[in-house]
Amino acid sequence: PAQYREPLQAEFPRKKDSVQRWELLRARVERTRAGGRAAALGPCYADWEVMLQFCFPRLDINVSKGLGHLLKSPFSVHPKTGRVSVPLDLHRLDQFDPFAVPTITSLCQELDTASSDGEQEDVGETEPKRRARDYKKTSLAPYVRVFEQFVEGMESARRGERIRRSGEC
Repeated sequence: PAQYREPLQAEFPRKKDSVQRWELLRARVERTRAGGRAAALGPCYADWEVMLQFCFPRLDINVSKGLGHLLKSPFSVHPKTGRVSVPLDLHRLDQFDPFAVPTITSLCQELDTASSDGEQEDVGETEPKRRARDYKKTSLAPYVRVFEQFVEGMESARRGERIRRSGEC
């Protein structure tokens, strides 16, 4: 409501950064909730509305239905940048750099280097068998490990669910 918005807008320029502004907003909302003024207007969820509006990701219709957008399977390649869509390790999310993910060009170079080095090592192996392991010699390997761990977790959860259900029958 305007009666709360106007005083906040007057004080916002005095705050140095967004953290201070957020704290000001939260303090005002808490005072409104505690003061009982919210009861007359209904519950005050201004802080949650601001978070929802500005902090949560949003999808537009083209992202949801278009095949050329970034809702992609793991290891697919972005058509313009050549970057590979990689699964994320949620425990190391703060260390993730989207500009450091492998590109299709860098992977091809790494595979060329690996195959020229591997020709002397794997003399007795067939070509398809050797190529199947070559990704392990590229910068894609850590992302494949993250994906494998995710799939293993899904498999064990599914196995546990099936065992639990079989005991119910």
